Amino acid sequence: MVNMIHDPWECTELQEPPKDWIRATENGWGALVVWAAGPGNVARVRSAPDDRYGSIARLPGDGEQKKQFLLTEADLSSIDDDIDAYLADAGIPPRPRGFNWFIRRPSGADLDDDTFWGAIWDATTKRLPHEGLHPSMMTGPAKEAMARFYQD
Repeated sequence: MVNMIHDPWECTELQEPPKDWIRATENGWGALVVWAAGPGNVARVRSAPDDRYGSIARLPGDGEQKKQFLLTEADLSSIDDDIDAYLADAGIPPRPRGFNWFIRRPSGADLDDDTFWGAIWDATTKRLPHEGLHPSMMTGPAKEAMARFYQD
């Protein structure tokens, strides 16, 4: 008997971001959606140490002002730790660190990135009770929602 271990994060690793794919958000929800999309619909690109930024938004009297700043190694580690904790709550192993993750845009849908994220959230959570929005309750519905997005 051959022991085959399936890596849930196995995907194509590229040198640069794939054209017209959706960049995953850097949070637990984004990582859960990458996992739910599956290997054929996901790619990753190793992140350069100087390409990850955060932003601060202020609302002074003249309107919103945003200021970007380069994330430190400690910032990145903290973000990855939070993502890993979210995934653990969902019963999903930690994702490999040091990558930007991309999701193949569903072919039949004319969705910009923000619309995609709203649509996948709505499709995942529409049948869940408000108190059911714990990551462990979202894995099955997210997988089902992504499968529907990729049906031809």
